[in-house]
Amino acid sequence: MGNPAAAVPEADPARPLAIAILGDPNSIHVRRWATYLAERSHRVTLLAPRGREVESGYPPGVAFERYASNTGWLIGPLGLVASALSVRRVVARIRPDILQVHYLTLNGFRAWMSGFHPYVATVWGNDVLIDPRLSIRARLLARLSLRSADLVTGPSGHLVDSAIRLGAKPERTRVIHFGVDTELFSPGLGPADLRKRLGLVGRRVLFSPRIIDRLYRHETVIDALAELPEDVTLVMASYLANAEVVAALERRVQDKGLAGRVLILAATPYSERPAFFRLADVVVSVPETDGGPLTLVEALAVGRPIVCSDLPPVREWLAEIDPACLVPVGDSGATAAAIRTVLARSAEERLSLAEKGRAAVLDRADQRRTMAEIERLYRQLAAGGLDPAR
Repeated sequence: MGNPAAAVPEADPARPLAIAILGDPNSIHVRRWATYLAERSHRVTLLAPRGREVESGYPPGVAFERYASNTGWLIGPLGLVASALSVRRVVARIRPDILQVHYLTLNGFRAWMSGFHPYVATVWGNDVLIDPRLSIRARLLARLSLRSADLVTGPSGHLVDSAIRLGAKPERTRVIHFGVDTELFSPGLGPADLRKRLGLVGRRVLFSPRIIDRLYRHETVIDALAELPEDVTLVMASYLANAEVVAALERRVQDKGLAGRVLILAATPYSERPAFFRLADVVVSVPETDGGPLTLVEALAVGRPIVCSDLPPVREWLAEIDPACLVPVGDSGATAAAIRTVLARSAEERLSLAEKGRAAVLDRADQRRTMAEIERLYRQLAAGGLDPAR
């Protein structure tokens, strides 16, 4: 028998591909994915539900097509089927080489119902870790869309293994991180102007960059802050924040006597996000579940230590780089202890760990490399075959 890989047709590396992307057009992951492909001269079409406002900023090379959402007068299963059939008609009309699905829930079913191949399903987290547990129907839809997909990708081994247990064929799966712009997210001095503007001169800073919602357990960080020295301040971002959760956290801050030590900032442009990482002495991310956290990779790319919930996708990174920063979910005492450990490190130890983390990101999650791998796989699929090597 010959090498199975030898049977894979050679793809034309020069021909632009027509790529349809089905996902939230306002997600940073979808936006960066589409932008990269358009800048590589591929013909990119984003499929968005009718009535959904799309934020500006996409390059001219990205086109938009609308499909019927399932939130109109047809709701529930009938609405979803009608929405899927609308996607089917759009895909049949634009005739892409590849249909890319971001976030399996609902979108995976729409792709399956389209009857189009090849389609690539990229799983994010809750779409395979939580949503399929909510009902038998959700599990069935996940299984149908994963089993039929020509390729399933995910940002962590844990997430891809979860997809396989739900029905994805192992030989059609790949672990490919969303990636981070390692030029934008790079080591540098803490921004003195930002520190002064926020009133943080002479203070040590914790940065909790996750969305303020129940899943991300910010109350654990606030409880940990109460156990830390008075010169430690917590900075959080209010982008897409749950108003009820913000109000509950503000009450918690008052009850624990932490007024003046917690800053909840207004939303800032993504381009300014690296400055907040560089400002931090410790980044903190302690959600109850995660699929392949971009926050973790961004912190490591900037060279900052990050205290994280001890979850399988996080352990894939920190078990070798910095295991002392892994803490049990919801354990404020352990979180405070890990933060104290990091704050007590010498400058030499911090630098050594920062270099180790940065090297891991460059090797496994540099956006240019991860997207180049996606592009390579697209070409294989468009040529009629996928290298069976996993």
